[in-house]
Amino acid sequence: MKTFAAVSLLTLLASATISSAAPVPAPAATVPTPNWYNVEVIVFRSTDPNAGGQESWPADPGLPDWNGAVPLTQADATNPATAAAYQFIPVTSEQLGDAWARLKRSKNYEALMHVSWTQPALDRANAPAVRIGVPPSAVPAPSTALPAAPAAANTAAPLQATLAYGDAKLSTTGPYLHFDLDLVLQGPLAKNAVPAAATINTAVLAPPAGTGIAAMAAPTFQLYRLRHDMRVNGGKLAYFDHPLFGAIVLVTPVRRQ
Repeated sequence: MKTFAAVSLLTLLASATISSAAPVPAPAATVPTPNWYNVEVIVFRSTDPNAGGQESWPADPGLPDWNGAVPLTQADATNPATAAAYQFIPVTSEQLGDAWARLKRSKNYEALMHVSWTQPALDRANAPAVRIGVPPSAVPAPSTALPAAPAAANTAAPLQATLAYGDAKLSTTGPYLHFDLDLVLQGPLAKNAVPAAATINTAVLAPPAGTGIAAMAAPTFQLYRLRHDMRVNGGKLAYFDHPLFGAIVLVTPVRRQ
């Protein structure tokens, strides 16, 4: 006959056995904090009238997904130390100022764009692209209304179309940094163009007299596309080449507090 003490002991041991057999929840997986970088991009074009003249160029090279990319935002001038992701960085933080100045003085190249921003480097599947430059389609048509009142001092400047535009993406592929660049340039008509008609027209040709045919627009320039991706190293220059234009990219690690 079991005593009360024995029954109590058996009950305690049973409960201890059941408790020890219960599964222990695994600790939640921690997502590593992404590293942050300053990204600096200079876009330039060749002024040689014969650049790319020996190649055949499609009149419709396609367009970057500028609308689907993330727009860069202005930095907080009152507290620059709290820079947010995909935010312009101050001019004083740029490192390619000398390269930009040399391009502007060059007779062989025309400096088109100099843009810098800060961001975390996410994995390639989740990293967004950012907008570079401004396509003509993003600029509102001029209004015929009366001039509006002067804008406030903190109002963003109106968009102005740039000769080159597109998107750029910094990401990680394993332990490596990766940079994708997709740009188009509004350049001169190609000497050897593949027949197609996706150009923006600004000139008008007069039809023969008496034909009753309306005036037809003639293309005055052509789009050329630079689409390339490469591995980059922090703190080292990377070059993206095209016969008519190119880009210099510098990705610099930054320490976040």
